[in-house]
Amino acid sequence: MKNMKLQKTILLIFALIFMLSCKEDAKDVFVAEDLLGTWQRSDVTTEFEYKLVFDIGNIGVRTVREGDLSSQGISSASSFDWSISNNTLTMDYGDETITTSFSINENEQLLLTDITDLYFNKL
Repeated sequence: MKNMKLQKTILLIFALIFMLSCKEDAKDVFVAEDLLGTWQRSDVTTEFEYKLVFDIGNIGVRTVREGDLSSQGISSASSFDWSISNNTLTMDYGDETITTSFSINENEQLLLTDITDLYFNKL
């Protein structure tokens, strides 16, 4: 009887160790689908907004709005082609190419390391 109890305890310990070791690790390598969508920089206010849109076909748009956003603010939009390789994002605006390291943290926030220290939140 004691031997059976010991075996059950050992089996339970191994099962617990196995389940704990199956925890999902942080993602280190990203694919294009991870970027798809609209991302808004985290310092958005009623007077400033910066967004990046990554669309299928590797086409994107950057929009920047300044001034009173509830009425007539000043805005600009620039289209770009984008691609990723490993954790490097390249945005080609035609007359300018921007290359940056990027990551997406556990809170689903995008960080473009070589462009800004601010996070982008997915909308």
